[in-house]
Amino acid sequence: MKNLNLKTHPTGRSPKGKFYFGERALLLCQERPKDCQTGFESEFDRLYDDLFSCHYEFKSMFRTCGIDFNVATTSEAHHRFVGNMFLQITVKSLSAISDDWIIFHNMEYESEPKVYIHLDRKIVLIVGTSFLGEIKKGVFSIIGFEIPQKSMLPVHCSAFEYQDNTALMFGLSGTGKTTLSADPEYALIGDDEIAWSEFGLTNIETGCYAKTDGLDRETQPTIFEAMESASKDGVLIEENKGVPNARASYPIRYVKGVITGQSLFKHPKHIFFLSLDATGTLPAISKVEGMTIRTLFETGYTSKMPGTEDGVNEIQKVYSPCFGSPFMPLPVNVYSDMLMDRVIEENSNVYLVNTGMNKNGERFPLSETREAIKKVLNYDAETREIEWTNPSQPCKLGTIKLNEII
Repeated sequence: MKNLNLKTHPTGRSPKGKFYFGERALLLCQERPKDCQTGFESEFDRLYDDLFSCHYEFKSMFRTCGIDFNVATTSEAHHRFVGNMFLQITVKSLSAISDDWIIFHNMEYESEPKVYIHLDRKIVLIVGTSFLGEIKKGVFSIIGFEIPQKSMLPVHCSAFEYQDNTALMFGLSGTGKTTLSADPEYALIGDDEIAWSEFGLTNIETGCYAKTDGLDRETQPTIFEAMESASKDGVLIEENKGVPNARASYPIRYVKGVITGQSLFKHPKHIFFLSLDATGTLPAISKVEGMTIRTLFETGYTSKMPGTEDGVNEIQKVYSPCFGSPFMPLPVNVYSDMLMDRVIEENSNVYLVNTGMNKNGERFPLSETREAIKKVLNYDAETREIEWTNPSQPCKLGTIKLNEII
């Protein structure tokens, strides 16, 4: 096996081409039509008929959150990507599958980008895009729809352990989940998608899909060294090297200090909402309390980074409920109710972290954001002020006022 270096088109997700189908689509959030688009059954049938008869050289099967997924693809690169990102199980005959989800991914079919998800027939059709993340996020969208019925909360976040405590970092793609959780002192659990139940945390994936633009050994040693190790074994996949949304896929076992051989993790003591504030309004870090937690989660104020979606070429201020609106298709309160229940029951401390701009229009240095988070993790949650690297600009901790950001 050898490493792969891919150029894809587009270089990010194609949300305009993503549609849901079936009677269960009536359960989708009606207040977010852009993230919960529904299509006509005839459109799905037409594409399904075309794809079902095609030859798929590469097949795999994986299980996550108790759901089995079967992937049939025409692309070796995407087949290997699935192998990097999910726990593989023995492939069954497609004809013998009844209740599993099936993903048909066809790189040879000429079309505009389309991601069709049939919620009743449990079939996903992907054409017109070679972006690796489209498969990963299609799976997460299904997880986001299915597991709340099992009393599990899907969360778009990274998770890690530090000094025998667990922490979560919520955030839209590009806001810093992977980078900030990849600290040499942390024991990584997962870098992007987690399920939170009454029993604790479960990692949805077994791989990492890290942004690599500007990556170097000095600022991000954990990611750099993980890529280096994966490269030696020939399992590294680098995607769109040199563009703003450049990424690398590798099994999570290559991350130094990662926790392996464990399926359930402790409830989080600390939760961080990462908001890439392009306006410079938010302070570097703030303690969030009471119903403000729900409001910030349901609002999901942040920014989209260039390249994360097709057509996004500059930082855009957005509101992404649940800090991952495209992958949370049910009504927002379904997720926020579960989050608040978990936070209250586990007495978790919640903080809002600005990974974007300060009031001078300059992005907060990664080293200072890491330092602020580390000090929150090291000190009592009721601390009201943290010593900052620049004594003239102390990092205040206090309840953030909603009118400061909305």
